[in-house]
Amino acid sequence: MSKLASTLKSLLAGEFICPVAHPASYDLLSEEEHRAAAEAWVAELGYRLVRLSEEGAFFLAPEVADTEARAAIRESLRNVRSILWPIVPVLEAVRQAQGQDSHLQPGLMLWESELAERVRLTPALEQQVMELSLTGMRLDASSNDRVSRMLEFLVKERYAMPLPNDSRGYKLTGKIEFLYAVLEVIAENTELISDADVVDQEQMRLPEAAKE
Repeated sequence: MSKLASTLKSLLAGEFICPVAHPASYDLLSEEEHRAAAEAWVAELGYRLVRLSEEGAFFLAPEVADTEARAAIRESLRNVRSILWPIVPVLEAVRQAQGQDSHLQPGLMLWESELAERVRLTPALEQQVMELSLTGMRLDASSNDRVSRMLEFLVKERYAMPLPNDSRGYKLTGKIEFLYAVLEVIAENTELISDADVVDQEQMRLPEAAKE
């Protein structure tokens, strides 16, 4: 399978192509010739290749907002709001406690031991972590176990990648930029989530604004 074919397969599977998760594919799409070929190919399937910034991850968005695409977007928003919404602010707060930028950035290193220690030494953060509803986690689980589960979840959802040969280190992927963009949309339209027509219009602004 050629590199372009492999890249297209990843895109169609919903992957975010960034230097962390897919370095070879990212370098490929960064070249105008290959990017144009990918854009032409996905256009035939009703998609377009987009990114949120000049150095952001590449991903696919529907060319036309049909019923199926709108339903998928709404479902994605519900998942983010119910599952990731409580986790991301905690990670942001941890970074703030370490004197870093408030927003998590692609490529940022996260060390489980460091995060767990910061949580343990910051009562407000520890309380937040202990109150999180994490799938499969016992109610009496320690904050250390909960931090570990949070990081595992970020890996599962492709927002982070474990470092090779180091089970305690993680690096954030380019998908984190998309997460923040979605969270911003949700924050602006929380009471309208159930209103399909209004929310769909708001969601479609995201891929449109990301268009190159």
